[in-house]
Amino acid sequence: MTAGPAGAAPAAGASGGSQPAAGSGGPTAGAAGTTSPPPAAGPATPEQPAPNGTPDSAPSPGAGEGAAPQSGPGAESYEATGRLGQGSQRRGHLQNAVANVEGDMVGGDKYVVLLGGSRRKLRVLSPLTVERVRFAYCAPADLPDARDALLRQRLLILRGAAGHGKSGMAVRLLLGACQGTLYHLDGGVDLTSLADQLENDSGVIEPGAGFLLERPEDIASLSRETYDKVQGALSQAGAWMVVTVAAGELADGELLAGVRDLSDAPQPWEVVRAHLRWRLGERDADRLMARDDVREVVTELLGDLPACRQAGELAAVMGEHVDLYGGVDLDRLREHRARLEAEDFEIWAESLPDPATRSFALALAVLNGLPQEDVAEAARSLRDRLEDDSPYVRAPGPDGRLPLARDPFRTPRRRQLHRLRAQELDQPDGEPGKLLEYRDPAYARRVIVHAWTQYEIQAEILDWLAELVTHPSEQVRVYAAAAGLGVLAAESYRTVERRVLVPWAYGDSVPRRTAVAYALAVACQNPWVREQADALVDGWYADDHPAARATAARVHGLGAVSGSPVEELGRLLPVDSVTVAVAVGYALADLVADDPDVTGAVLSMLRARAEEHRSSRAATLAFLIVAAQVVVETREVEPDATVPEWPTLLHLAHRRHELRDPFVRLWRGALNESFFHDEAEQVIGQWARLAERDSLLREMFRLLVGAIAHGDTRSGRILRGCAEDWVHPERVVRFPLTARVVRAQLDLEGV
Repeated sequence: MTAGPAGAAPAAGASGGSQPAAGSGGPTAGAAGTTSPPPAAGPATPEQPAPNGTPDSAPSPGAGEGAAPQSGPGAESYEATGRLGQGSQRRGHLQNAVANVEGDMVGGDKYVVLLGGSRRKLRVLSPLTVERVRFAYCAPADLPDARDALLRQRLLILRGAAGHGKSGMAVRLLLGACQGTLYHLDGGVDLTSLADQLENDSGVIEPGAGFLLERPEDIASLSRETYDKVQGALSQAGAWMVVTVAAGELADGELLAGVRDLSDAPQPWEVVRAHLRWRLGERDADRLMARDDVREVVTELLGDLPACRQAGELAAVMGEHVDLYGGVDLDRLREHRARLEAEDFEIWAESLPDPATRSFALALAVLNGLPQEDVAEAARSLRDRLEDDSPYVRAPGPDGRLPLARDPFRTPRRRQLHRLRAQELDQPDGEPGKLLEYRDPAYARRVIVHAWTQYEIQAEILDWLAELVTHPSEQVRVYAAAAGLGVLAAESYRTVERRVLVPWAYGDSVPRRTAVAYALAVACQNPWVREQADALVDGWYADDHPAARATAARVHGLGAVSGSPVEELGRLLPVDSVTVAVAVGYALADLVADDPDVTGAVLSMLRARAEEHRSSRAATLAFLIVAAQVVVETREVEPDATVPEWPTLLHLAHRRHELRDPFVRLWRGALNESFFHDEAEQVIGQWARLAERDSLLREMFRLLVGAIAHGDTRSGRILRGCAEDWVHPERVVRFPLTARVVRAQLDLEGV
């Protein structure tokens, strides 16, 4: 026999019709169903549940005409055993997705400045801002260099990440340089005519004046020509200007000589202490900040990342507490901070200007931390659902050309991220590409709930998530199900249950059935939802429909509703359905990937079930799925390993004596099982391929071969046949080192 190709993975959206696990002559409970491709991405409610909870359109058991292969290449059992480590990777995605869903102005008012070339009265910088910076500023190491640059150039651009105190430094620099009035320009100022707009009522720039321009919206239009013009006007008047921009902004490379990047920022607790010294006096402030409980709460509320504005605001509230209560009430401090954050979030969310921006915000919330290409693709898909596509008349512009209905170059990514309070990160381990995420981890869940509860777009959101859970990327599928659908199920359980969970549980789409399990894993953290889901999953578990039982198995594998998932899954193995057997295998792989300590219970249950006629084949298939899908990172268990991952079952059986007997017996049964022999040879071939590149793993593999073949000539001969195939002249990728040790060990066993 020739081993099938290793590494075959199921196509995204592969269908999940049911085939008998025991062949055509087995028990009749749950006979073969029709296999069909998943429906194209469309409404999330294509199937309406019948009174008994089963969708009217669900295929009835027994329709076997045109069914896919029951085992071997092309079958779902072969696909389930085809990618080494899939279960461990899947569990990592789920953990990250679930984790997703559990500024820098020191102070002052913004003033509206009319644009379009018209004159307006310049607004004086808030005296409160000036006072805070004068007496409570916490100077970073970058300040002297920036001061020298402003004195030389008169026009300075400060660039840095949010929270680094760009605005505070700008005010401090202007206070040190200017002898006249300080003015605060609006961020919407037209930079191309900025020099003209700085004139006072007499038509000239006020001598000695200082101008603060924060995060100008039109920063992309700032050219060297404009910079030189403004700089010349300031020089003639003896005036000064500081412009603050976000990290990564500025389109004209010739401007970099006028830029100072802020690389240093004070710790949040240092900013709090400086503000408290100004408000309370040095002695009282230091005494207050010396308290461990106060320092812990400050760290809890602000974290360790730069957050100058938030730190100043927190210090102001602490000062008020001292004035009102004679000390800081830590519980009230937490409540106040939470209230401010809630109000700030609502203002920000409702200020997002258009469907494109709001779609990107929601896509980022669901896929928070994933590659920018996946987020952008999801955002476009949602935007297409939300934008008005009705006909309208477009008038020509001044140049006679019709404007684009949708300009893809209107907003660069860096400006979009700044508006969304998000950031881009490098891919780990040197991989090319960027990841996108909200700066505040709490935003992901809040954005999803805000979109669901505040706008009449529930149908569009569910339709969009129905598309994402069948995406080619497993990361996207897992995040859409857990962080998207799971949050919505917790927020509006009955609606999501009726429109999504029940129809998908009985449907043919494997990814959508899996999405139901991930969604419930998140939603069931709510005790009320868990109680409802218990009854729902119990109904699927007892239903004769293979798809419903398969969905129940996946839910049990995530521990969402059952306190004894191994036993519950074991009772599904006698069901005569490959669909159910594969789902049980996936579920057991999820359990082992999440907690390796459950491996003993899993192997013992599978061994017992493998010795029963009705469940033997299903138990064998489930074992092979766990063997293929769960791996352990070698950096955590063996630094001398030369491959990044080892099969978890092989590693644990080598280390834990009590696992060896059921492990070896299950492998003997798998190798001798005629129905799933292709799957068994595929998994043993994957292990052999890994062992070829790692001498430590190769030794473990040799010992396994010896244990299997000891006293079992038939199994030994099957293994020898596999070893011969691994070095067959027509094989493209060969494993000569592994084949050599296997044959040598079999020689010792007399096989």
